[in-house]
Amino acid sequence: MGVLVQKYGGTSVEGPERMREVARRVAAARAAGNDLVVVVSAMGQTTDELLRLAHEVSESPSRRELDMLLTTGERVSMALLAMALHDLAVPAISFTGSQSGILTDAGHGAARIVAVRPERIRAELENGRVVIVAGFQGVNPETREITTLGRGGSDTTAVALAAALGRGRCEIYTDVSGICTADPRVVRTARVIRRIGYRACSALAHLGGRVLHARCVDLAARERVPLAVRSSFDDEPGTEIGEDGMEGPRVEAVAHRDDCSIAIAEGNAGGRGEARGIIEAVSDAFPELELLAHEQPTGEHGVLVWVGSRADVEALQKEFRALRGPGGEWRLTVEHGAAFVSVVGLGLGARAVALAEAALERAGVPILALRTSPVALTFRVPGPRSADAVRALHAALVERAD
Repeated sequence: MGVLVQKYGGTSVEGPERMREVARRVAAARAAGNDLVVVVSAMGQTTDELLRLAHEVSESPSRRELDMLLTTGERVSMALLAMALHDLAVPAISFTGSQSGILTDAGHGAARIVAVRPERIRAELENGRVVIVAGFQGVNPETREITTLGRGGSDTTAVALAAALGRGRCEIYTDVSGICTADPRVVRTARVIRRIGYRACSALAHLGGRVLHARCVDLAARERVPLAVRSSFDDEPGTEIGEDGMEGPRVEAVAHRDDCSIAIAEGNAGGRGEARGIIEAVSDAFPELELLAHEQPTGEHGVLVWVGSRADVEALQKEFRALRGPGGEWRLTVEHGAAFVSVVGLGLGARAVALAEAALERAGVPILALRTSPVALTFRVPGPRSADAVRALHAALVERAD
């Protein structure tokens, strides 16, 4: 049947009984005739606990040492799952990211995969073993330093391995039954989307959908890896992600991001080259920050806007003077507690904008800013009103379409 890559998140391997349940699922998939590669995250809240310890020990832990620390969580999971499979008489072997041939750039904390050389994995599969891989990590081939892929990076590990192993199927197991039309904690009528195209799923992941790591969806789309999201707590079919279907306006879901922080740089741009230099410097130092806007209408006065976590924005505020380098005068201001609510779909145009604006007006939710694209309408709204905005947009554009 070919290679099947399964990834199990932290809640799926949270304790001994959950680990044994995952082992039973893996054993059943192997018995069905699959060659199995299993990617695991750290157990439960292990990563958060390790981060807490790091910041108790050091006010400003080095990124290199954080990577050395955080990768231990996945190594614990991989070894325990191998032991659980051995008890089921299933031959299994565990590998770290570097042992699996996952090669990355040199960026600590949010490294990018540059190549996968899975020779050891292939050899073990040929020997009949289940191969268990520690997610979220790799190695830089030049420096030989261990790196991490950023939060949610185990999803990307799984897709990268599936692509490298001949576009094998990839299943992401989590604690929800699939990708929903909205966060079920906010919208009680949200339903599981049974099938969604790569483009809409990518937009959903980038704009606040918490089920999949955005980079994993983009990689799956580029490599045409068949992808599924399922729960490890039930046997529901979940969500299939693949090629986009027939064209035509269609709303898939509503996503939201709460408690975002925004950094706004304004000043005498000193030419387009200087603004580009600042963008590149910030991107290298803070790869998780998203460039929201780059406005240079006069060629002199520039405006750059980033959005991200409070920690990253506050760190950028401290380091901005050094990052911007010599040249034009720039001033950085920050805002905390921002919220963005997005309608995600295909072929979204003026009619979708009008329906969304009318729905927010009826709900009494002010629109602070609007950004449009063919796959998403993103509204910035007051933080305390984000849940109201999600419910209003879901009722007007998703439930009504049903």
